[in-house]
Amino acid sequence: MNLPNKLTLIRFALCFVVLILMVLPYNAMGWDCLPLGNTGFNLIDLLCCFFFIVASLTDMLDGKIARKYNLITDFGKFMDPLADKALVNTSLVLLGIYKPYLMPAAVVVLFIVRDLAVDGLRFVASAKGQVIAANKYGKLKTVLQMVAIPFIFLNGFPFTYVSPLGAQIFCYILISLALVMSLISGCIYIYNGRNIIFPKKGEEEQK
Repeated sequence: MNLPNKLTLIRFALCFVVLILMVLPYNAMGWDCLPLGNTGFNLIDLLCCFFFIVASLTDMLDGKIARKYNLITDFGKFMDPLADKALVNTSLVLLGIYKPYLMPAAVVVLFIVRDLAVDGLRFVASAKGQVIAANKYGKLKTVLQMVAIPFIFLNGFPFTYVSPLGAQIFCYILISLALVMSLISGCIYIYNGRNIIFPKKGEEEQK
C-alpha cells in the first residue's frame, strides 16, 4: 500500500477517534469535562479539534503526493472521497448533537442532503460513462467547512475571551458561508447535470 492510501486510511481512522471521544459517557465514568481555564472549551473539545485538523492535513497531502509521484490507484479513488465525507459529516453530526447552539441541526441536514444529491448525480453520470467535474464553489465549501469545524469544536475560541456572544456569531458566520457555498455548488452540479437527470426523449431511447 502506497503512502497516499496510508494517509487516507489514517484520515478514516481519525474520524472514528473523534466519534469515540465525543460519545463516551464521561459523567457515567465519574469524570467531569471541565473547561480548560478561561478558554471556554474542555480537553475533549481540544482533542477532537486536534485530530480533525490532523485528518484535514492528510486530505491535502494524499492527493498532492498521489498526483506528483503518479501513485493514483482505484483504492485511493474509492477511499479518498469516502474518508473526506466520513470525517466532515461525522463531525457535523456530532457538533449538531453536542453543540446545537453553534451548529443548528437544520444546517447539518442541508449539508448532508446536498452531498447525497451530488453523489447520486455523479453515480448516475458514471453509469452513463460521463464525469461531472468539481467546481470552485464546492472546493471553497470544503475549505470553509474545515476552517469552521475546529472553531466550533473549541466553542469559538479565541473569541470567547472577548465575548461568548461574539464567539457564537463568529461561528455562525463561518458555517453560514460554508453552507452558502455548499448550496451554490450543489445547484451548479445539478444544473450542469440536468441532461443526465432529465435526458431528452431521443437521448433516452438511445440509452
